[in-house]
Amino acid sequence: MKRIAIIGAGLSGLTLAHALKGRAEITVFEKARGPGGRTATRRECAYRFDHGAPCFTVRTPAFAAWLAPLQAAGVVAEWRGQTVNLQAGRVTGIRHRAERLLVGVPGMNALAGYLAANLDVRVGIDVAPLAAGGRPYPIASVSGETLGTFDLVVSTAPAHQTRALLGAAAETVVLPEATMKPHHVLMVAFDKPWQQDWIAARVMEGPLRRITVDSTKPGRAGDATTLVVQTRSRWSRLHCDTPAELLAPLLLHALRAAVPFDLPEPTLVKAHRWRSAVVVRGTRPGPWIAPEGALAATGDWAATSRIEEVCMGALDLAERLKRDLP
Repeated sequence: MKRIAIIGAGLSGLTLAHALKGRAEITVFEKARGPGGRTATRRECAYRFDHGAPCFTVRTPAFAAWLAPLQAAGVVAEWRGQTVNLQAGRVTGIRHRAERLLVGVPGMNALAGYLAANLDVRVGIDVAPLAAGGRPYPIASVSGETLGTFDLVVSTAPAHQTRALLGAAAETVVLPEATMKPHHVLMVAFDKPWQQDWIAARVMEGPLRRITVDSTKPGRAGDATTLVVQTRSRWSRLHCDTPAELLAPLLLHALRAAVPFDLPEPTLVKAHRWRSAVVVRGTRPGPWIAPEGALAATGDWAATSRIEEVCMGALDLAERLKRDLP
């Protein structure tokens, strides 16, 4: 079997690895402490927060078919409820959706757990740029640890990181100049059930963009309330280098001003920065494969940051790579 290294254990990397399982010997390397990327779920004390993508939608039959086994396994479920607009501390309208909202159960990281099952996923490893030379490619960590040699190396990192990882080994790495927007999230919990008749809100002014009531999702305990609050990207750009713990009180103040009720005293308040949260929409070049066929890449830059398009891009790349696999 050919040996394939996939750099990145977010949705792109795990979807690709899952699709190639059984056709090659696959190792997935992830520099973070756990897999999942945008579908990460954070545990704080007794609380859980989907502090990346809060949910996702389905727009194509192909993605619906791919999701069917995950829904049958109880990994994905519909999240039902009302979404509203908030302005000046008031509900100013109901947001009508044509698409169902889907979530991972019991957290968004359930998607990553399902895809990573029976795969060799190594976390906490920051892969160093590949050296010039032919295949098989020796891979090492930035700390100098030898990680093995591989017949094919696939990067699912952002475009600028992929160029740095593969640039010396490939004749040309043709990727778009994709710009990633930062976001901050505020995670808030209080030990009272949610009393409002909405599950999410779009904030129409100020630094906040979206409020998600995580505790209303299927598979969550309803005895406490957990909120995940996303900022606007332009606000995050201005505060990108400010420590998150200094931003938490500012964002909590903005949350209190945005909601149409007196927010109970929180039992937990945490802020988190996503430096590369959402790709700025531009061209959609699709996955990249080097002319020699031994290097490849996919990720947000190949389409958009929507979960559906990220997964479908990885599946497209998997089908193209399978042509050269036994």
